[in-house]
Amino acid sequence: MSTLRLPALMKTYVDNQTELQLEGTTIAEALDELVRRYPSIKVHIMDKHGELRRYVNLFVNAINIKDLNGVNTAIQENDKIVLLPSISGG
Repeated sequence: MSTLRLPALMKTYVDNQTELQLEGTTIAEALDELVRRYPSIKVHIMDKHGELRRYVNLFVNAINIKDLNGVNTAIQENDKIVLLPSISGG
């Protein structure tokens, strides 16, 4: 299983956890499991078409999936996945 780390502001959607173990061989599969287990998080990370929201950044072992194969990025059993929403203001 891969480990997904979430920011503290999202832990309320996943039973107050900041780290979860997820099954899957790709980021897409891991996200599918995350949403299946914790449906309330979906609107915060995915748009109405089921695509990852543009302000949601995912890193696999410190590499942004945008620099890899996006949600089709392969993941291994001991990979660390970090979800970080972009913050903006002004």
